Amino acid sequence: MDTRGRLSISKIAQLLDVSTTTLKRWYAWYEDDNYEKPADLVLPKYIKDNRGTKFFLPEDIEMFERFKDMINNQYRGVMAEFNAYYQWGKYGKTRLNKLTARKESNNA
Repeated sequence: MDTRGRLSISKIAQLLDVSTTTLKRWYAWYEDDNYEKPADLVLPKYIKDNRGTKFFLPEDIEMFERFKDMINNQYRGVMAEFNAYYQWGKYGKTRLNKLTARKESNNA
């Protein structure tokens, strides 16, 4: 796989001022069909080298910046269920359900 002219996931993370773990989590959520995603919230396609490193085109930076802005503003919390499970397992899922129930009872 020819990766010349492409940016690695670590370079993208550096340019966006996020960790590579954050980018990997974004993709894990985005590629998981179990979670609903807003239609206008998209991540760029990538290629992988023989070690599994993701590479992107330089023009994909704008798409990443848009995704980062939208996930932190307009769609804040859209990854909450995924992050609760992904980072905290069963405890996170239980905790998220309790917080959601509390919010709903306060709004009733």
